[in-house]
Amino acid sequence: GPYLVANSETTATIVWLTDTPSHAKVLYGTGSDLSETAEPQVDGLVPVGTRHVVHLSGLTPGTTYSYEVVATRVVNLKAYWPDKGLDIRSGPHRFTTFDRMSPAVSFSVVTDTHEDTKRIQRLNQAIDWETTDFLVHTGDAFHWIDSEEHLFRSWLRPTGAGLAHSKPLIFARGNHELRGPFARQLLDYVPTPEGRFYYARDAGPVHLIVLDTGEDKPDDTNVYAELNRTAPYRTEELDWFRQHVNTTARVSTAPFRVIVMHQPEWGWLTNGPDAWVGTADAAGVDLVIAGHRHRFSYTAPGPDVEHSYHLLVVGQDQVARVDATVTDLTVAVTGTDGSLVHTVTIPRR
Repeated sequence: GPYLVANSETTATIVWLTDTPSHAKVLYGTGSDLSETAEPQVDGLVPVGTRHVVHLSGLTPGTTYSYEVVATRVVNLKAYWPDKGLDIRSGPHRFTTFDRMSPAVSFSVVTDTHEDTKRIQRLNQAIDWETTDFLVHTGDAFHWIDSEEHLFRSWLRPTGAGLAHSKPLIFARGNHELRGPFARQLLDYVPTPEGRFYYARDAGPVHLIVLDTGEDKPDDTNVYAELNRTAPYRTEELDWFRQHVNTTARVSTAPFRVIVMHQPEWGWLTNGPDAWVGTADAAGVDLVIAGHRHRFSYTAPGPDVEHSYHLLVVGQDQVARVDATVTDLTVAVTGTDGSLVHTVTIPRR
């Protein structure tokens, strides 16, 4: 790191690692000014460790900030006069907050990289980073998650090379991220201010809803050894989804509503996906972008389709580029070989 996760109009989350226990802070400000300081505390104590997460809040929409991360080594955490080493720093780097008042937004979507670092490198090369406001990964970055080292080696380090400390990552958890001995720590490395894998963001004309489609098999599937409880988790998420679209004014006023999630069939659900589809339709969702199938597909709304939104499934070696203005939303899917797979333009309703 440092890398940015789940930024919003007024917040930014910055994550990085050190190789020795340290305490950390972020210096930030507009332009070249770094006069503001954000330093985390937990129950009155400054965290000391090798993973560092700093949430910035109270930011101004549509504003470019400079930031520098600072970590100070803690050699011996004694009760009195702990021994400390020198500061290490990275930066200054820059990011721009989201802004619902912006007349346009562009972002790129990848999916199902499944630990293939060469694939990630090819996808990075296929993305126009200069004009991409943020990157969405719709899950299954792994087969399963073994450790912190595995998490960085197989995903966050090569992905971060494209993000370059300045472009935020929006992550929708895939079913494979629920597997493995380190799966329960994943949110520590792609943290959100909400503290969960589902949330919403406003970026230009787009109201973006990030959903977690959970596992693709029932909780009592024997390979899970009775350690999965996705059924109650998805019930809680559905309650949030319904409340969000019914009480958030931006859902109805935004020019476009886009959902990003992993499984286009909404994941394994006790009662099937009808309640989710119905909620999305009632909210006027324009586009759902998913992965999971490892191949491209596109379904337009119509009389023979059970949903009123456009459903676009991105393949493994493809990038979906989304460009939205206040009148039109265009998605262009290209392969890492430069070929144009599909393009669709969705007019504002």
